[in-house]
Amino acid sequence: MKLAFATILGLGLIAAPAVAEPDVAAGEALYQQKCNMCHATGLGGAPLQDALTKLDPQKIVDVLTNPGTMMAGVVAGISEENKRDVAVFLTKKGMPAKDNLPEVKPAP
Repeated sequence: MKLAFATILGLGLIAAPAVAEPDVAAGEALYQQKCNMCHATGLGGAPLQDALTKLDPQKIVDVLTNPGTMMAGVVAGISEENKRDVAVFLTKKGMPAKDNLPEVKPAP
């Protein structure tokens, strides 16, 4: 019986989905790749990066999750984890663990 339980537990751990580790450096790279072109210059009325750094990180995640028309194509396909990485990169403020997402801390 103990062997059966251990086997089931072990299989459950193997089959469990991997949780992505927070990666603020990846958030910075993603920002540079997808966001900087507009937020560095204010293109199309985009707020400048300096303004974004003053926001609450959850506000940035919310906008990336429900983007306006101008941003929709650019941010399509960005994972929830990466949205949080971008927000922490920009604001230098951590985000607590939420739902299935791990805590994200700013880079030292």
